[in-house]
Amino acid sequence: MEHSFTLQHGNVYAIPIVHYNMEMAVHVKHVFEELNPDCVAVELPETMQPQLHRAASRLPDISLVVTYDKQGQPLYIMCEPCDALFEGLRSALDLRIPSYCIDLDVDAYPNIKEAIPDPYAIQRIGMKSYYKAYEDIILAKNVDKTSLDMQREIYLAHRLKELSFSYDRILFIGGMFHVKDVLNLMERSSFPALEHCSRDSIELITLTENSCREVMAECGWFTSHYERQRQNFHKELFDVDRQKLMLQLYKEAAIRYQEEEKQEFAGYHLRNMMKFVRNYALINDRLMPDLYQILTAAKGCVDHNYAYHTWDLATTYPYRKNVDALPEHDLTIEEVWGHSKIIRFHMKQQRRKGFSFHPRSKDRAAYRFEPPSPFAICSYPPEDVVVENFGSFLQKKGTQILSDEGTRTVPFSTSLEDGIDTRETIRHWPEKKLYVKMHGKPPGGVGSIVVIFDEDSPKEGDIYHEKYPWYTTWLGEHDQESDMAFYATNMGENIVGPGISKCEYGGFMMSYPPRRMFDVWLDADYGFCNTKPEVLLAAAIDYAVKPIVVYVANQPPKQNFKVFAQRFGKKIVYIPIGQLSPVTMKKIRFFHVLEGHHRRDDADRYI
Repeated sequence: MEHSFTLQHGNVYAIPIVHYNMEMAVHVKHVFEELNPDCVAVELPETMQPQLHRAASRLPDISLVVTYDKQGQPLYIMCEPCDALFEGLRSALDLRIPSYCIDLDVDAYPNIKEAIPDPYAIQRIGMKSYYKAYEDIILAKNVDKTSLDMQREIYLAHRLKELSFSYDRILFIGGMFHVKDVLNLMERSSFPALEHCSRDSIELITLTENSCREVMAECGWFTSHYERQRQNFHKELFDVDRQKLMLQLYKEAAIRYQEEEKQEFAGYHLRNMMKFVRNYALINDRLMPDLYQILTAAKGCVDHNYAYHTWDLATTYPYRKNVDALPEHDLTIEEVWGHSKIIRFHMKQQRRKGFSFHPRSKDRAAYRFEPPSPFAICSYPPEDVVVENFGSFLQKKGTQILSDEGTRTVPFSTSLEDGIDTRETIRHWPEKKLYVKMHGKPPGGVGSIVVIFDEDSPKEGDIYHEKYPWYTTWLGEHDQESDMAFYATNMGENIVGPGISKCEYGGFMMSYPPRRMFDVWLDADYGFCNTKPEVLLAAAIDYAVKPIVVYVANQPPKQNFKVFAQRFGKKIVYIPIGQLSPVTMKKIRFFHVLEGHHRRDDADRYI
């Protein structure tokens, strides 16, 4: 990728930029190092140069230059590391070369939103190709510029021409919309006299910590990584990839989520979120998502608690120090940037009200779990209802999947069959034909269900520590319950109440009707199975009295098990676990074991 692209006019080298963008700041840094200019000129108001220079000297701390228009409304110029203009001023200060703010100070300049290509494209195609795309999309339209635009460009050209008499190599950094015309205007032999807008006061301030989280143009996560790369600058390695940083953000938020929320973070969450934000960005004609879209993906694909940890990491900015004690203002994003979107987190928290009958605050060391025999233990009925309802849902979903697979679309002849297929009718609209759906033979019912949360299998080269060492088979207590075989954490490991143990499923199998199942873990018929999920799937096929077996897991079943099922007239329907609600999966993954039926009377006080 070419780093040194500039537009040149004589001894002036111009970088056309998009404001407040990390990729543009990276490009400016590369050009600065390769060009080694004598001075730097930036598209910032000349009247505010002292304050802007001080703001650049405070980087990476955040500053704002504040002034007021004729109506007394505040105007803000945000100074942060990931802006190309301030990267230019800062680099000039680092090398102790002159830098100038050469723009005309105007009032009531409109806030223009351009449909520009996503600057992330620079990461892939380089700055030269990106600017060519900008010319083809924006500049080729011959957009009529306002009188303020033309005045600013004339003033910029005038100041650049003055500087060109004093310096041999000038680096000019300006907005893409103006740079080319500014260089062309330098050919003029005379320039009209233009006056700056008068300002009663120009102040330099900084932001509070909470305001900094909200107001920064590039959020703290990206800016912090940019700053660390800049501090350890190496021309060949200084390459900040936004996509990789976003994936790293999700991974570090997952670590915090697991540590603080004590919840599992499945690997498919990352895949789902990255796919979600890609599609969300594309429907807005962008390559990369903004912070709002990143958080929306975290909230929708995992939950609100995970999204909160993602937001906290994304907006934390450790370089806010304010060592020179500037006034700290608590500004909102609307005050600085205008309209914005709001995202809210509905965190799952412990109840705030205490009740006298809720004894979980007592010392758990006093609780014991001592079932007299394996036949004495029992489940907690409300959790049984949740699991059985989930099983019913999977039965319907598995049947629907097979039904959809057998559906075909045909041209309408004499019957509407199972209804008009609108999509196919529109696709074949030039043919002037209706297309109708025909469902195939209804599939049989679901006889067994297997849900695998964690395969808990040894991996080659790793020391194996079995996470789910408890294997057992439970028979349904009545006609409304299924038989269940599962592997889980040891009962008695996590005692939450007298005679009450909290456990976690690694995987389970449910079969209907109940009271037919032997202990599958001791059954010699399943000696050919190498893993716990394979034992459950083989048993599910054996005990299924109906032709469909639903298998929910991260990975699809092996081909030999599909052949095994066909030998018995069964069909395995695979459902990726990532397609199911993470909230529901989290709810059914944990269950409680009671040391006897007598514990059911007061179990709800502890569960």
